[in-house]
Amino acid sequence: MQVFTSGVEQDLSMILANKDWRAQFQLDLMEQFPQATILAIKLNIPGNIKNNQSIERIFSEGWFRLLEKFNEVTILEELFLHRKTGPEGFIVIREDLRNAKIASVDFEQAWPLGRLFDVDVMSKQNLSGGQLSRTSLGLPVRQCFVCGAPAKECARLQTHTKAEISKAIDDMVTAYFGE
Repeated sequence: MQVFTSGVEQDLSMILANKDWRAQFQLDLMEQFPQATILAIKLNIPGNIKNNQSIERIFSEGWFRLLEKFNEVTILEELFLHRKTGPEGFIVIREDLRNAKIASVDFEQAWPLGRLFDVDVMSKQNLSGGQLSRTSLGLPVRQCFVCGAPAKECARLQTHTKAEISKAIDDMVTAYFGE
């Protein structure tokens, strides 16, 4: 399965505008649900193609896994959005911030396509004013799709080519969907 063979390319200005939109949307959700924890879900998709049928399929599969993880007892609100810059979702839950982050990292690490997901966990009640990081909880950092080293190091050093990263993601997706 080739994830990046189709789709409309997004330029940097569109990606940055969506990042600003997301930040404001998250603030709005925290104001609307001041006692809740907010999960902001998106994909870690390198390059300029951020949305197509394959990407939507990956996101949908993970979305339903996350909804199962945070069952209907804890979910207050769920919002699934189809954006030009890729699918995104927000889940508002009645759950401790720390426990929600641990469960989200578990999803990102344990589920075969979880490494493609970025689940930010935040709350208005968090003293740092928003998101809780992996490192603040002593959890492992994200791993590179290609070599398994810390992803931020590989990105900063540009260790892998776009083709290598795309192939690693294609292989991961093919192995999961069996196509």
